Amino acid sequence: MARDRMRSPAEIDESRPESKEINRENIERYIEGCEEIAIRLDTIIRNVAESGKKPVILIPSRGAVPIFILARRFLNELHGEGSYLASRNARYYPKGIFDFLEEQSPQKPDDQTTADVLLFPFTADVSLETADDETLARELRNSCARSVMQIVKGRDFGLHDLEWYKFLMEKLNKIPDDPEQLNPKNIVTSLESYPVSKDAQIILIDTVISGRAANDITSAFKTLGHTVIPLLAVDTSRGERFNPKRKAEIQGTLRPIWELLPENDIFVEFPLITEDKGSGLLGVVALNFINFNEEGTFHEANHNYDPDFRPQSCVWAIPPVSARNEYLENFRQFIKTAWSCRNGSQNPCTNEEIEELKIRTKPLTARHDAPSYAEINQIVPVEKAAALKESASHIVSVRLPEKTANQWIAEFSTKTTHS
Repeated sequence: MARDRMRSPAEIDESRPESKEINRENIERYIEGCEEIAIRLDTIIRNVAESGKKPVILIPSRGAVPIFILARRFLNELHGEGSYLASRNARYYPKGIFDFLEEQSPQKPDDQTTADVLLFPFTADVSLETADDETLARELRNSCARSVMQIVKGRDFGLHDLEWYKFLMEKLNKIPDDPEQLNPKNIVTSLESYPVSKDAQIILIDTVISGRAANDITSAFKTLGHTVIPLLAVDTSRGERFNPKRKAEIQGTLRPIWELLPENDIFVEFPLITEDKGSGLLGVVALNFINFNEEGTFHEANHNYDPDFRPQSCVWAIPPVSARNEYLENFRQFIKTAWSCRNGSQNPCTNEEIEELKIRTKPLTARHDAPSYAEINQIVPVEKAAALKESASHIVSVRLPEKTANQWIAEFSTKTTHS
């Protein structure tokens, strides 16, 4: 894997672009950052495996998806079949999602693998007008952490977080012509098939703007008794916005796993030009059912639920069929262009390719119009009375009619035992 050294913070400051614009400089810095993520991830996986623990790589955000895909390419280029993330050496949950995003054949891991990769949404920036957004986001990420701990370590906290996530996933449509790994029921089955391991060590790959999400996630796992190893891509596209207090709090969680960390830090700085740009650059759609984020919704529908019960209610999906080709082709073209812009590429990207990508990407990422009912109904059946909107970070919010929301809760209640 040919590589030059990473730019120093001072060098980055001298030539920092003012936006997340797609241009050669930003793409080269982005792929350079992904390469550094790969190198440090390789060290972390090796350290964890040699310590006798099972490396479990958690991808909790849409922004981490393209970064992980490109980092995996670097590791596979460097180590070939010996890569920890090569198809024979790693298992992916849900099965086949990364393969689909990259248009690759399904992977066939060996019976004994080194690492696991878990794709699970911690999307929590849902912007309720009647709530403290930071408090709500923290609660929702706590809910996600409990779900992941149940999947990976078999710890059931009795709060129905994972059951609710699976319930929402099974509300999504099965598209007749889609490959089986995209069937929502198969996604749930894949997560349920995860081989629980008490020796699992979670490695968190995530992105950082202010650091709120990463701080929430590391703290949530710490509270549950597990110290995750964070490997964080820190945005440099608009100056230094990483909150120093949050950075210190993340670092403060690391003492129990200090010997497993890479020598050159857990923070990798580069412009996150894909961050909050939607499925045109991130590959997946975030769909949030906002009724269930409101305090008391579950309790009012069924008093068996505590008044403060509000589990994470966001799922990820592939873009709707009518727009899928446009968005996924752009996503795949970004991955291809970024990869060809890496140091040592035998087929370097051209200025024309970068300009074409920029032109194609702009209309897919700049607008925040509410999606149409026809588009949403391709993903999940909802009535026309549902209110739809798309946030500045391209999270699609679905507000179900109150009657429907209560019906969903009633249906879910028949599947669970209340604590």
